[in-house]
Amino acid sequence: MDDFVRQGLPGVIHIRKIITIFYMELSKDFHYEGEQHNFWEMVYIDKGEMLCTADKNRFTLKSGEVTFHKPNEYHNLSGDGKNAPNVSILTFECDSVAMRHFEGKILRLSAEEKKLLSMLMSEGLSCFRLEDPGNPLLQKLRTLPDAPFGGFQMIRNLLEIFLISLYRHRESFTKKSRQRIHIDGVDVDFEIRELLDVLNENLYGKLTIAEIARKVGKSESTVKTLFAQFQPGGIMRYYNQLKLREAKRLIRENRYTFAQIAELLCFDSPQYFSKFFKKCTHMTPKEYKLSILD
Repeated sequence: MDDFVRQGLPGVIHIRKIITIFYMELSKDFHYEGEQHNFWEMVYIDKGEMLCTADKNRFTLKSGEVTFHKPNEYHNLSGDGKNAPNVSILTFECDSVAMRHFEGKILRLSAEEKKLLSMLMSEGLSCFRLEDPGNPLLQKLRTLPDAPFGGFQMIRNLLEIFLISLYRHRESFTKKSRQRIHIDGVDVDFEIRELLDVLNENLYGKLTIAEIARKVGKSESTVKTLFAQFQPGGIMRYYNQLKLREAKRLIRENRYTFAQIAELLCFDSPQYFSKFFKKCTHMTPKEYKLSILD
């Protein structure tokens, strides 16, 4: 009598088909106009950085990070003009509900996941070649006649294991949190935007470079270097300009006295506020108020 119990092995992610799998070494000025299609696309940056667009989000994808474009999501890729990137792209069909976990996310790979991805790409390139290596984004593969035994199954299994591993780990960011925006006519990435957020959130306070660095978890020298990519003149000068802009707004609202505005914005004294205001605008606060058109 057979007393053994056979356990079923239900799957959570099932890859139906592979459309493309390829690796590219790109120039820092690479640009692809973009596309949308009815299958998943995975983009992994091996070296360098790239600018990605996914629907309305334009964000930075850094070395060691992967993102997924869901079916019918418009997306494109561009170099950042500074770093020549290496990128792996894999497109596939998958109807599994678990894939929704990857929508709108950027994930940083662990050492084990990088090893899995390397095995997956190696297996894929041993089974397929691009029809036109000069134009990989045409997304046409041909099967190699000497593909290794079980290669296609290995690709499917490795991809499913890789996706399950990514699903389990928690180090991820939303594409929206990495979104690049235009400020004062400059295209700003998420690290600089993070600095600007700190400045704007502390207009009614007092900041030093050391405090800014602590809030963003970076060194003072890194903060200075990052901000120099956005505007010359230094981060503290820009912080004071933001305070001046806010002071002008408060004066136009006509709800506070000049002394109250100086106190709200943490200037050392009303006299210092007036002196700073005149130095920057060539008008005293009173003269500025009189110049406002009703």
